[in-house]
Amino acid sequence: MKKHILLVCILMIGMFLYPKNSFALKCVDLESGEKAYNKYDGIIEAQVEKVTRKKENNRLQLKVIRSFKEITETSLSVTEDMTWGSLDGPGEKGETYLFYLKKSNGQWENPLCSPSMKIADAGEELKYLGAKEISLKDTEETEGTAGKVGEQESAGSEITESTGVTTGGKWRNPAGWQCF
Repeated sequence: MKKHILLVCILMIGMFLYPKNSFALKCVDLESGEKAYNKYDGIIEAQVEKVTRKKENNRLQLKVIRSFKEITETSLSVTEDMTWGSLDGPGEKGETYLFYLKKSNGQWENPLCSPSMKIADAGEELKYLGAKEISLKDTEETEGTAGKVGEQESAGSEITESTGVTTGGKWRNPAGWQCF
């Protein structure tokens, strides 16, 4: 009888110590194609240049190779869960991924259950996204050209036809380059 009472007490204590509800990620059906394109704010092919491990997440510094939605920068900082990351786990330095990103409070994140994956596994997704590729801003080249123009104008000399010509204090772009 004492054993039964002891067992009942242990079971009752156990009921109070363990939560009634448990939660799990619902990533059974990952979106792809049009559904994923519509769900995520930014989609890029990028190489991980740096991984900074924080207390609750990783901060990835990415070199953007191609963009398929919204993102036009060639360099991007993204947060991701430090244990889950993409389907293949958290981003690894030197690896190239297809990232499906969300924008939250002005910051890009690789959210849990995102269909982000290593580029080697993204054949079908890249077929769908191919026609949706958008141009990237080449910030380094644009900044470098602007610096040369400013230096040349302040020195009062003319810029060659390959980089543009200053005329009356205005810069003329004979090559038709786009400035961002």
